[in-house]
Amino acid sequence: MLVPAHGEGSRVCVGRGEVEMLAGSKRTLVCAVALVMALLALAAPASAADRLLFGAYTPGDPYSGTTHGTDALETAIDRRVDIVPWYQNWGGGPWISSVQPHIFEGIADSGRTPLLTWEPLDPYNWGPTQPAYRLERIARGDFDGYVARWAADLRDIGTTIYLRPMHEMNGNWYPWSPTVNGNSAQLFRAAWRRMHDIFTAHGASNVRWVWSPLNVDVPGTPGNRLEDLYPGEQYVDVLATGGYNWGSERPDFGGWQSFSTIFAGIYERLRRLGPQPIWFTEVASDHRGGDKAAWVRDMFATAARMDRLEAIVWFNENKERDWRAAPTPEVAAAFANRGAEAAAAP
Repeated sequence: MLVPAHGEGSRVCVGRGEVEMLAGSKRTLVCAVALVMALLALAAPASAADRLLFGAYTPGDPYSGTTHGTDALETAIDRRVDIVPWYQNWGGGPWISSVQPHIFEGIADSGRTPLLTWEPLDPYNWGPTQPAYRLERIARGDFDGYVARWAADLRDIGTTIYLRPMHEMNGNWYPWSPTVNGNSAQLFRAAWRRMHDIFTAHGASNVRWVWSPLNVDVPGTPGNRLEDLYPGEQYVDVLATGGYNWGSERPDFGGWQSFSTIFAGIYERLRRLGPQPIWFTEVASDHRGGDKAAWVRDMFATAARMDRLEAIVWFNENKERDWRAAPTPEVAAAFANRGAEAAAAP
């Protein structure tokens, strides 16, 4: 139980000169009620709207060791950005394939949480067919030395790090997906567990493992269902997913869809897998086909009713679509509107 700390501002019903004893049962009762109310206020849980963490991927951040883009976005949308995500490959030059302490230092200096998506692929040979990065090679130990160096380096950073390896594994566009590159669901689970065990052996207890399938299985065939790819509760600290509203010009990707249409089903599937917290680690909406500002307001209102959901991370880039959080003042203002969230919170 929390009790007020002794000191200035913590006294309740103090008499004259701070030594005079309170007299009369009525005054004593008022004092007791005031103390109980103060304790209840301190112990009251935060609302769903207040507890929801918000993150944003912003191009350029944090590779240089700064969060200037994130800071600017935070100002533009008038909402705290708690989580800074970025992506690093296993292949490519050392700047992208090895641990970069200055990145973590920059995020820590900004008071935010790091979320690193870790991708076993060669960025210069983009596509799902990459024999060098078959899951079989990871599972049998060909990359043990590389994984061990990462484990030791992340351990030595010391702060809490959220690591998101092999995301969107239930798609078919990455070399770690079970339906491509000579892979299977069994090999995915084995590869994940082997990496996790190496981190454990190196004492990297500050690393939190984020397992993040796509919101839909592509293709939806046996062996590619996200449930088939789950390595087990003891190997996963955060259950996560990602999904996008592609807008009316991409009917092949679902067209214009509400936040609930995209995430309600996957949220329930994740809930059934285990008791871990749930994060939506890639979220964004196009503007074509509907009202993007209204979509954002509905996102926060709907999220407030999801009791296991702890974080939403926005993909803030003008890429395949204009996913940016602040393309117009109206959309930016939707991120700051907390009224709908508070009203929707249980």
